[in-house]
Amino acid sequence: MSNVLILGAGPGGFDAALYAASHGLSVTLIEAHKVGGTCLNYGCIPTKALYQNAKMIHHINQAKTFGVNAPAYTLDYEAIKTRKETIVDGQIKAIHTSLKKAGVNLVEGYGELIDSKTVRVNDKDYTADHIVLATGSKAKTLTFPGSDLPIIHTSKSILELNHFPKKLLVVGAGVIGTEMAQIFQAFGAQVTLIDFMDDILMTEDADIRKRARNLFKRSGIDIHLNASLKEVVQSNETYSARFETKKGIQSIETDAVLLAVGRQANTNGLNLDTLNIDYTHQGVTVNANKQTSLDSVYAIGDLNGEMMLAHKATYDGYRAINHMLNKKDTIRFDLVPSVIFSTPLIASVGKREDECNEDVITVKALFKANAKAIAMDDTDGFIKLIASQDRKLIGAHIIGNSADALIHELTALIQTHQTIDQAYDLIHAHPTVSETIHDALKQMKN
Repeated sequence: MSNVLILGAGPGGFDAALYAASHGLSVTLIEAHKVGGTCLNYGCIPTKALYQNAKMIHHINQAKTFGVNAPAYTLDYEAIKTRKETIVDGQIKAIHTSLKKAGVNLVEGYGELIDSKTVRVNDKDYTADHIVLATGSKAKTLTFPGSDLPIIHTSKSILELNHFPKKLLVVGAGVIGTEMAQIFQAFGAQVTLIDFMDDILMTEDADIRKRARNLFKRSGIDIHLNASLKEVVQSNETYSARFETKKGIQSIETDAVLLAVGRQANTNGLNLDTLNIDYTHQGVTVNANKQTSLDSVYAIGDLNGEMMLAHKATYDGYRAINHMLNKKDTIRFDLVPSVIFSTPLIASVGKREDECNEDVITVKALFKANAKAIAMDDTDGFIKLIASQDRKLIGAHIIGNSADALIHELTALIQTHQTIDQAYDLIHAHPTVSETIHDALKQMKN
């Protein structure tokens, strides 16, 4: 019998296993497929490898601006695919090494929750004092005429293509859809992006959405909002998709259709109803310690549906293990930074302006005023800061240069309850893109 049994070895599961083992707990970790979960095998990591390829193409196209006359380039699909797979395989091996070194008992097989202390794998029962459910999520699908055609893909299957599509229809303008749209556009695809909502990236601040939409359109992506996919039809070797907008039915030829319409908690094998574990359509219901309605069973990451981000899953796991250990922590789940790997980058933390129930102080500082950004020829976008009436920072939203790095300074400032004046006194090196944060604070201070 283990102290902790973890079902699912994605970012939440394997990090929780390592964390528990480092605190002296005996750990059994069960995985039906590959360690690393969707994030490592089919999501965050392979797409970021492709994003880096797309970014390299962008740099080559910029070369003339820097006085570099680059020759024409070609894309080597096999080299790109091999690089992506090598990165993923390397990370998988690193996780196996870490688990073995930590003494975690890794069991390969499909796990079924039997009761509050038992999981069955390959007809064998494993028991523990505590069980952590970390089974992640799966892609949502749509049913429509033609939904069974071979050109219809999820975010997983589109990464397994043996070619780059020349024409791509992306259904869903959330994080996955917008990232994929820009990656494949960089690889030469003519991209159409549709969404049934009235804007893209609805989880982001309105000012960020507006700027992103304009920049995406300027890059050549054809965006249709308030649009719904009606059918995909095949005529010989040609495919066409029909979608409806306020202007009526439109039809386009396409080589591939990516369904990026969200994800849902993966509850297969958890026997939630049988065990009377509370859940909703969003996921398994948990309290602040990530406990389910069964005290000895925890649910972390995408499974609890609070926020489907790999790093959120990791910190969910830390909170669950800390609770088992009676160990207090200062993790703030209302301050989970998020990053969208689009071009330009988008990052956010804390409150959006439309979420604030009081009058707030808001400012924007443009990257085009930053000397380092100008030298990099990367000046699109801005930093938006939000402060309460008592002059404490409560939200930060970035679109543009180094957003993925800058958001963490702002997360720290918000989490430590820094006022505008205190944050302004933080010295920033010159010349750096981070000085744009100082410029925003200067506007607030004045």
